[in-house]
Amino acid sequence: MTTDGMAQHISRTLATKAGRVLRAGPAAEADAYQQALITAQQWRAQHLGATEQCFTQVLACSHKFENSVATYRLKRLASIVAKVQRPEANFKLGELDDIGGCRLILETVEQVHQAADTLKARLILKGSDGEKNYIDTPRESGYRSYHLLTNNETPEGSYHIEIQIRTKLQHYWSTAVEAAGEIYGAEYKSMETNRVNDEQEAERLCFFKIVSSLFALEEHTSPVPGFTDNQHDLRAQLRSLDCAKQLLDDLQQATDSVLPIETKQNSDKELFLLKLSRSNQDLDIESYGQRQLLDAMSQYSVYEHRIEASLMGQESEECPYDNVVLVYARDSKQLEIAYPNYSTNVKQFIGIVRDYLS
Repeated sequence: MTTDGMAQHISRTLATKAGRVLRAGPAAEADAYQQALITAQQWRAQHLGATEQCFTQVLACSHKFENSVATYRLKRLASIVAKVQRPEANFKLGELDDIGGCRLILETVEQVHQAADTLKARLILKGSDGEKNYIDTPRESGYRSYHLLTNNETPEGSYHIEIQIRTKLQHYWSTAVEAAGEIYGAEYKSMETNRVNDEQEAERLCFFKIVSSLFALEEHTSPVPGFTDNQHDLRAQLRSLDCAKQLLDDLQQATDSVLPIETKQNSDKELFLLKLSRSNQDLDIESYGQRQLLDAMSQYSVYEHRIEASLMGQESEECPYDNVVLVYARDSKQLEIAYPNYSTNVKQFIGIVRDYLS
């Protein structure tokens, strides 16, 4: 904060400097660490306008595809700090490309490529690494999606916003991996085999790679590097894993207590603000018509500020929510795909994998 109480504008260089303090973690001096958190919080908040600009284009693109779902959010401060502190990595806070993020979920890989072409024509990409096709070339972890890294100019500066374009099948896999990560305390999406020392973790990682390869074959795309393109052999490998049944049971148990989304069918309401409290699984929903996009984004901004300020101890009254997502969907079934506590996606994942095991 500045002396007159106004938030200080954070440059990319200043953000990276704060990130170095955050990376030190407990070794950092307490006051310096707290100031670095405040700097990171403001740097994160500065991405909001650019993310809104980007989402406007993603939303327009989504209207071309029936059953599409579009979302946007800012990465939670705790997740940003965890990424900066990640071992064996050297992420610089000022250079993170996924602080602001939009997502477009579609039915087919063909639609993913069509949407990517549309958005590339409408947005400015971030140089030579502005396009990453993890569908044709999956990550070692099994992650599959199509990323566009965009450069967005605002009156406050230039910010990089990530757009993830993926199929529902790829989305089911990704959210199941995140749910398993919360259960077992591991980041399977970014985990590399040669850095896994625990046999159980290595087997779970193998499980997700095999499933990702099976999903890839369903979509007629490339399996995870090092895995066969023979479905029969992949299913046999999956059945041979001791962890498979227990992992699915753990995922099932984690989602059984989740309350389903309940919304009134209203044809003119296609924008939904999802406000979630993970601690008690409460979910509140505000709905808006498409012409109310600016109102919806404004309200998103209000809750964003309240959540982060509450987590930082900057508000006298604690915010009842810890996650907020703005979603475009045409009905409650589509809306469930974007539900930020994994329920529907993980249940779909479990059903498909149980069929592979049968």
